[in-house]
Amino acid sequence: MFLLVGCPVALYAMGGSPIPDRIPSWEEVHATLMRQDTDQSVFLATMFLICWGAWCLFIVTVCAEAINYLAGRSRPTVPRTVLPLQHLVRDLVATATLTFSAAASLATSTSASAAAHTHAATEIHNAAVPELGSHHQSSPRQDTPPQDPTEPEWTPLLANEPTAQPKPDQAAWQTHVVKRGETLWDLARRTYGSGDRYPKIFKKSRGIDQPDGLPALTDPDILHPGQRIRLPRPGAPNAAPSPSRAATPRASAHSAPSEQGKQSGTRTPAPPGSRSGKSTASSVRSPVVAPPADHSVSPVPAVPNDQDDAGSPLAISLPSGSRIGFGLAAALSVAVAATRLHRRRRRPLKSDPDSSVYIPEPPIAAPVLKARKAHLDTYVDREVPVPSDPELVREDLLTPEPDHLIVGTRDGQGVTVPLAGLSLGLSGDGAHAAARAITTELLAKAHRYRAEVVIPQADAQALFPGDDITDLSTALEGLIIKPSLSEAINHLEAELLHRGRVLEATEQPDVAALRADDPAEPLPTVLLVASIPANNARVQALTTLGCRFAIGVLALGPWTSGTSVELASDATVTGTHGLNAARFTGARLFHLTTGDAADMLRTIRTATGTETAVASWPTNADDPQPVPELHPAVTIVPPPRLSDEAPGPPVRLEVLGDVLLGTADGPIKTGLRQRARDLLAYLALHPDGVTRDRACADLWPDDSPGSIVSTFNTAVTNIRSVLRTATGLSGPMYVICSGSRYRIDPDVIDVDLWQLTTALADAQQATDDAARIRALTLVADRCGGEFASGLTQQWAEVQREHLRRVVGDALTELVRLLEEDDPEQALTVLEQAITRDPYAEPLYRDVMRLQIRLDRPEAVRRTYGLLSSRLAELDAEPDAETCRIVNSSTQ
Repeated sequence: MFLLVGCPVALYAMGGSPIPDRIPSWEEVHATLMRQDTDQSVFLATMFLICWGAWCLFIVTVCAEAINYLAGRSRPTVPRTVLPLQHLVRDLVATATLTFSAAASLATSTSASAAAHTHAATEIHNAAVPELGSHHQSSPRQDTPPQDPTEPEWTPLLANEPTAQPKPDQAAWQTHVVKRGETLWDLARRTYGSGDRYPKIFKKSRGIDQPDGLPALTDPDILHPGQRIRLPRPGAPNAAPSPSRAATPRASAHSAPSEQGKQSGTRTPAPPGSRSGKSTASSVRSPVVAPPADHSVSPVPAVPNDQDDAGSPLAISLPSGSRIGFGLAAALSVAVAATRLHRRRRRPLKSDPDSSVYIPEPPIAAPVLKARKAHLDTYVDREVPVPSDPELVREDLLTPEPDHLIVGTRDGQGVTVPLAGLSLGLSGDGAHAAARAITTELLAKAHRYRAEVVIPQADAQALFPGDDITDLSTALEGLIIKPSLSEAINHLEAELLHRGRVLEATEQPDVAALRADDPAEPLPTVLLVASIPANNARVQALTTLGCRFAIGVLALGPWTSGTSVELASDATVTGTHGLNAARFTGARLFHLTTGDAADMLRTIRTATGTETAVASWPTNADDPQPVPELHPAVTIVPPPRLSDEAPGPPVRLEVLGDVLLGTADGPIKTGLRQRARDLLAYLALHPDGVTRDRACADLWPDDSPGSIVSTFNTAVTNIRSVLRTATGLSGPMYVICSGSRYRIDPDVIDVDLWQLTTALADAQQATDDAARIRALTLVADRCGGEFASGLTQQWAEVQREHLRRVVGDALTELVRLLEEDDPEQALTVLEQAITRDPYAEPLYRDVMRLQIRLDRPEAVRRTYGLLSSRLAELDAEPDAETCRIVNSSTQ
């Protein structure tokens, strides 16, 4: 106020008006400048004019920023010479921030608190990121659910009403930051209902000022991550679908990181019917981020079993009564994969062929495995290859920071909330269960600096009784437990100021734009989960700035500052009020029991590689601790041998890799149903046969007892029908039923797994090293791929892990027999073992020991580099023992 009003008043009082009452003549000006300034009148007049000019420049700068804000530009277009003055103003505002923040926190009355909050939030915003052009009313993310025409406009769950009302034309548009992979076609399809309306978005967005380092929008075929475009707000009059069909160029935002970490735009193919005639749509969803709702369609009637129109489950029910979303199931699937890879990495090699020593591994909880199966089943339903554990982990590397969560379902659609600026309160009997599900999902996605949960100690114990949450806080950087709410708020305010300084230094308007410009900057999405008293001005200020700084608040209890939702014991919404109350009306939120949450937290913890059981594992593979062997549920038994004179079977079944049937004419590609494939793989594990009840219990445990017999009989019928058609042989049964036991007929079907197990049995029964080497060499030749790689059932995963361990131990034994006389061949076998198990660190150590023995120090360093790159996918580094081997090679 002093600069705006006090400064001109003081100048007027001391020097009068700067505007002369008349224009002096040239003779008067010349005489004044040429005479001696003995009374300092000319000097004082000049100083007054300079002061008036500086004040006018200050007013012009403020007006420029305000105009840019109302016009939707990202930063004021002022000359570079004005920047020092602009920085001075920012420093003054930063000083005012501290004063008004303290005033807000000390206010006691409701009206005083609200007023202090509004002023403090504005000042904090200007101090942290002092650019009026950056919108603290961020546009809704592109992954919000479709709008129901009968509902009010969906806006981010902010704590306060907007502080400035846009102009009528601007009210229909919002600024959007382009993310990787986005196209003008898709954005038009989501907002207008038709991708053909992309020219309207392009025309409206061409004049927007872009951040430094990014070009202006000049070509609808080229977008850059971090660029800004304008989109019509949901529910605006101009956001109606259009029946027109025009040319359809499609711009896509791609990230092409260079050595300097810059982002470049890439021309991408257009959708079908466009000038390029190609499509870039991916058929495989991310394994972590929940599938966003499609904005191009109106809400559809409820889909049975809570599935979206693509067949992916929106909700997964667990036996305990928990109900989780697909996002949590996908994140847990990745956590299981990472857990297994960490266990493989550290499992000691079995060096003694006569030993039955095996290091047992703690079992993964049943709710987690059910969630994982539901996630993997989506690949099967879409007829997409099921990813292996390494593929899941590698794909997880490309998953961005979570910017939204699907927290429930409503009328067959997901209820999506943005995390940045979230201001949501949960109350009622089901509040803690719903908050537990939200927190657990975010913790499952928190690794690699993607997300962070800040929670006071008392609330952490209320949501997650026991020691699991405390143990997780020591192993996972994404969980921060503070002793009290006040300290949690202090942490968030410090983080807010840090982010403000980073954004100012990089000249970025918000965290989303900074992530697009510099993905290496660790600015995770932050969520405060706490019981918050009403009218807490400090928390309200955080939610007001949340969209800008990727911070959200989940209140445990009624929440008058944002959206408050009351839940029944089954997490059904019974009452709502606030800005977005209509969005939650009639919805049912996901929820977790304390037991299921504890199981999931343990898996999230083991996915980091910090597992308690690992401490008891021997670090020296030559001196393992005697622990009883633990066999899987099904033990592989070699089939009876055929005589050498017998002709080869007409059918071959492959289960090492994808389950495939073939004849002498080639593979059988049609006619075989998925459940028939499951049954064939299962029977391959039981050459001596298995009862129908046992097979049904393992294969289809979720099917109803009344239909299970029919399902089994249908699968057997399908196998026989397909094979009789393919071979032309109607006599064989192919699947024999003998004494209530079903088995594959070895006279007509040859199984690759049986050949492998026969070689393993020969190696175990060999009486001398030469015979053992021959048998183990056959194992190396026949080991093939993973067992039944396309099957997601638990019995298949158990056998997959068991077979991997058995084959790995056999290859290690072959290396032990070869390394003295033929080290080169031993290296070849070790490389094959590493190909099968690329994260097993003991294998790399054996390779490096052999390379040192062969005097190949460069090869040792290359092997170490390969191991380091593989472990980096698990956020791990080589052990100290491995480092000692590398260091010894250079001495």
